[in-house]
Amino acid sequence: MGILLITLASALVFGLVIFFICEEKSLTNANFSDMKGLFTEELKLSECIGQFSTVKYMLAYVGALFFFDLIIAQTVFLPNNFGMSQVMAYVFMPSLVGSWIILLVKWTYQPMIKLISSFMYGAGYIGAAVFAFALTYVTSVA
Repeated sequence: MGILLITLASALVFGLVIFFICEEKSLTNANFSDMKGLFTEELKLSECIGQFSTVKYMLAYVGALFFFDLIIAQTVFLPNNFGMSQVMAYVFMPSLVGSWIILLVKWTYQPMIKLISSFMYGAGYIGAAVFAFALTYVTSVA
């Protein structure tokens, strides 16, 4: 049980650090008064995505998490014979807690952007973990 808690904590910390780095890099050229225009006036989505490079940095975030989760699945979960309940805890607990932390950190400053960031963190984490465990399962059975 202790190794699972350490693994959950390391996944949460790693995920948050990588997410904050990617989020800050994607918003380096952003003026938050310009970003309010996303909600008050019609802007082309392609211009906004190109200007802030959000997709590129979110793919980097998901890719980094995928490789981290792949390593964890093969070095921690397979040797310890963890079952589906431990895998589900690993997939959902860091995602949920990380999303709450993102919402609580800067809720008074740009709450809509933080809400979107929270959903992007959670979805990226869940997606990367699920694909990593699926790949580990498929390769270990074959």
